[in-house]
Amino acid sequence: MTIHVRRLQRGAEEFVTGLEWLFAPPGSRPVDWDRDRAVERTTQLLAHEDVALFEARSPDDQLVGVASVYLDILSVRFGRRASVEDLAVHPEWRSRGVGSGLLAAARAWAHEQGADYVFLESGLGRTEAHRFYLREGATHAAAAFRWTSR
Repeated sequence: MTIHVRRLQRGAEEFVTGLEWLFAPPGSRPVDWDRDRAVERTTQLLAHEDVALFEARSPDDQLVGVASVYLDILSVRFGRRASVEDLAVHPEWRSRGVGSGLLAAARAWAHEQGADYVFLESGLGRTEAHRFYLREGATHAAAAFRWTSR
């Protein structure tokens, strides 16, 4: 079965639906999640040159995965970084090549934009996703810490 991965040009609401797959266990819905605000932000990102949003579709055009990648910093030590912020696959389509296709598209775009490396942060409880990233050639390079403004 062929999955088609392409850069998202429109369809912010459907992209956000894909992001909501991340809320199922072991994930969770962010406390301040606002779907309308997410759709608005996604629409803004579609016009941003340092961001690429990708969608994966089944042969019958069903949305089966989404990914976002951002060029974000120029590190003195490591060079230009791109971050995969979101990578979500419909639960019924996992382990069928969707995540690999989305990750490959995000990495290719990042390198075309001049990124020296691609960074991805993943929640501690997502052990299946961590195994997937390692199979895809990632190295477990850091622990992440976060401060929020709220």
